Amino acid sequence: MPTKSVAYVAPYVNSELQQKRGYSAKHTAGNKKIDCILHAMEEGGNDITVISPLLLKRGTMKWFQRDTYPIGKRSEVVYPGNIDMKGVSLFVTLFTVFFQLVRWNRQHKKEPRAVVFYNYRLETALPAILFKMLFRVPLLIEYEDGIYAVTETNRHYKKISVAVEKFANRLLDGAVLVTSVLKKRVSTDNYTVVRGGTVHPARLKPVREVDLGTDRPLRMVYSGRLDYDRGIEILLDALPHIQTDRPLELHITGYGPVEDKLKRFIQDFRHNHISIMFHGFLDDHEYGQLMETADLFINTQREKIPFSECSFPSKVVEYIKYGKLVLTSGVSDINTINQQMFVTYDNDDPRSLAAGLNEILAHPQQYNLYPVRAMEWLVSDCAHEVVADKLDRVLNKAIDRQPGKPVYSSESPQAE
Repeated sequence: MPTKSVAYVAPYVNSELQQKRGYSAKHTAGNKKIDCILHAMEEGGNDITVISPLLLKRGTMKWFQRDTYPIGKRSEVVYPGNIDMKGVSLFVTLFTVFFQLVRWNRQHKKEPRAVVFYNYRLETALPAILFKMLFRVPLLIEYEDGIYAVTETNRHYKKISVAVEKFANRLLDGAVLVTSVLKKRVSTDNYTVVRGGTVHPARLKPVREVDLGTDRPLRMVYSGRLDYDRGIEILLDALPHIQTDRPLELHITGYGPVEDKLKRFIQDFRHNHISIMFHGFLDDHEYGQLMETADLFINTQREKIPFSECSFPSKVVEYIKYGKLVLTSGVSDINTINQQMFVTYDNDDPRSLAAGLNEILAHPQQYNLYPVRAMEWLVSDCAHEVVADKLDRVLNKAIDRQPGKPVYSSESPQAE
């Protein structure tokens, strides 16, 4: 197949644009995932145009013209025109994003092409859906962190998003899912699973058998958003149930709505062998130093809430890169992929988490090879060329398939 052109409708935050328009959100996690998908599509030889709808809410009433910046290796990100006025910004964005899709379509009308939109956010989904209905260009969803399941999202916005999802489902020609659990929410049989991001194997440090030792403090790290969904409170509730005479250092970095609760907990917490250090938000250099010195990473994302079915913990992928042991909940696909790679606990239970940590402390040597196996899985499932091949298969089938002829069964290994 000749080079495919892809319009990727996703809220990417460029730092220059952020300063120019006064956009407040950093969108760090979203940017990383968008970058990963973009680079993997580029790896497949595709021509990518990112159309980024960013809503403005400061109320300056200022109109901003269309902006473009380079992104990736050879792509560009387009910021449609917008007005800085809460509420009005959304309606203007819906129009200008659709206009950019029409413009992109005109520029690439002689090429195989498809539109990929990021989640069922109104500003990404509605223009893409309307474009599909009018121009019949193949449409794919990149589905993660579903609006319907995010506890902090306004309930009215949730209802609208769910209605848009139900309507759009019958129009989809393909899907890129962050977890296999999401298969039940898409009607298309043309999908693939991209968990947590992508990696360049050549940039990864070799991982050998690790030694957790017994004659020094064990350094544990929790990194990520401090909110209910990510479960930091489960870790705090587990600490009193840890049984050890070995000194433990718990380092926490991140920010979020339960940050004040965390600070109060640390102030009141007393334990002869456990010390807690909260670092807040660290820059890249400080963050890297902290991660390099860790012995054990902890992921507490909750598994017994709706958010778990639409999110794979990208922190686990990040942790694996550092070649250290990971203690994690059984959220999303963790138990599906876990082949003596992680220590897990179940049911969002602090006592189960503490039991897992107690076992590590009692028998550290039996986990020496876990990080090696985790790295082998990471390379086999998340390497750039692997993800590029996954995405290319889905794009090709979305563009080439004939109506009424299924590509493959939803349970087929090819879909993964």
